[in-house]
Amino acid sequence: MYSIAELETFLAIIKHQGVVNAAKQLRLSPATVSHRLNKLEQHLGTTLLFRDSRTLTLSPAGSAFRERVEHILEALYDAEHEIGARGSAVSGLLRVTMPPWVFSQFVMPNLSQFEQAHPQLALDFLINDQFVNIVEGAQDVAIRVGQLADSGLLARKLCDNHRILCAAPSYIDRYGMPENISELQNHFFVCLPWQREFKLKEPNGRIVHFNAKTRFTISNSDNMTSAALAGHGIAVKSHIAIRDNLKRGELVPIIPGCLESGDAPIWFVRPQHSLKTRKAEAFYEFMKELFENKG
Repeated sequence: MYSIAELETFLAIIKHQGVVNAAKQLRLSPATVSHRLNKLEQHLGTTLLFRDSRTLTLSPAGSAFRERVEHILEALYDAEHEIGARGSAVSGLLRVTMPPWVFSQFVMPNLSQFEQAHPQLALDFLINDQFVNIVEGAQDVAIRVGQLADSGLLARKLCDNHRILCAAPSYIDRYGMPENISELQNHFFVCLPWQREFKLKEPNGRIVHFNAKTRFTISNSDNMTSAALAGHGIAVKSHIAIRDNLKRGELVPIIPGCLESGDAPIWFVRPQHSLKTRKAEAFYEFMKELFENKG
């Protein structure tokens, strides 16, 4: 059976891109590090790393093994911490994916606070408006906005939120304020590429499938907000993302309540079969505080 030391050595070789660099960090000889890796590969009966004098690449088996090993060792370290056998600092690498507006408006302005509280924890952010498959994308946790269709996730709600139609006063001055859904057909929208079709609800409850008329689409929610603020068109936005713009009158609501699926809660999610770790819990507490009383 392989040892914890061999697993830690395997991860160190990946992290430090080579046997020699890993040996320096572990304060071992390169021969010992290489021996541990060879022993681990022999026990598993597969090649984990393709390596030559210049490069080091994970094999498909090595990539899958690495992901599981990282979670298992993290859970082991947490267990040691609980019984007082390991230092109290939260450490390691946490991979997080979230929409651009969540990162720019909530996380980035407060990130120094989190870094000071957890100086030994490294964060790897994947910022994307489209839902990233957190298992296939090797993400530890994700911040998601909207209804969750994936039942294979463990989710905790951070706050309530809803989407609205909005536009800048300059756009309204130029094209007029639409009073009903039919009039929206004559207006321009600024949209994410995958957000051009949505459902609207008429006062009598009838649901209408709406195709937005656009001059251009933008694949970034922050830039889409900028386009709406500049008067380029009507936008579908999370209320919590533009709450300050609404208060200052930079954006105004259009036909409130007309979106058929307006509810868009903010969620903290992780894979269903992932182990609960201190680093993920530390980030959850951070996000929970950021969104407290924001819904």
